[in-house]
Amino acid sequence: MKRSIVIALILLPAVMLAKPLIKFKSTTVDFGEAASGDVVDVVFEFENAGTDVLRIRNIIAACGCTTTAMTKQEYRPGEKGKIVAKFHTAGYRGKVVKTITVTTNDSSAPEIRLALSGTVAIKDFAQADLKPDRLLLGRVPASKPIARKVLLGNLGNIDLRIIEVSCSPEISLEFKTNAVAPRKSTEIILRFSPFDRGVFNTMVKIRTNDYRNPYTFLQVEAQVD
Repeated sequence: MKRSIVIALILLPAVMLAKPLIKFKSTTVDFGEAASGDVVDVVFEFENAGTDVLRIRNIIAACGCTTTAMTKQEYRPGEKGKIVAKFHTAGYRGKVVKTITVTTNDSSAPEIRLALSGTVAIKDFAQADLKPDRLLLGRVPASKPIARKVLLGNLGNIDLRIIEVSCSPEISLEFKTNAVAPRKSTEIILRFSPFDRGVFNTMVKIRTNDYRNPYTFLQVEAQVD
């Protein structure tokens, strides 16, 4: 009996000191450059460097564009594992950084922030460029409609398509074409037919296939006499 007690007292400190310890090979991974629309695979490698079972409790990606996967949640001392992340690049351009939060039973690091980064390149895109983007019509007679010209350019390398136009009833737009070739522009005729006297201030909204800025705005101001 005494021997059992002595053994228990000897083992007790070791049991109390046993703890998991998660150690990542790197908490940041740079995937380099990817084309917009690609799905990038990133792997975060880790090891249980502790003396007790490591449990991965949860993995939370900062946004829906990043998904994660693991084969299991528990790792014995000395066992290695991987967290595989997929980053969906559609809709991104330039330098991006996305984070993943990992929670574990490691009391020294219960929450670890992982980061994946890289550059998303846009190879084929349309880019709307409206000049001017503001029309100051000044004093306008209520009984006399007026017309003004604006230019819609395409700074991209694929056709810019005009999808939809939203404006007030006093305004109408006439397009020579609904598709603008790369590095070209088209003329838009804006006709203003005021209904009431007073200050007129509105915004014309032109929707295109420019995925970064799908809406181009034209502000129209006038004093109707």
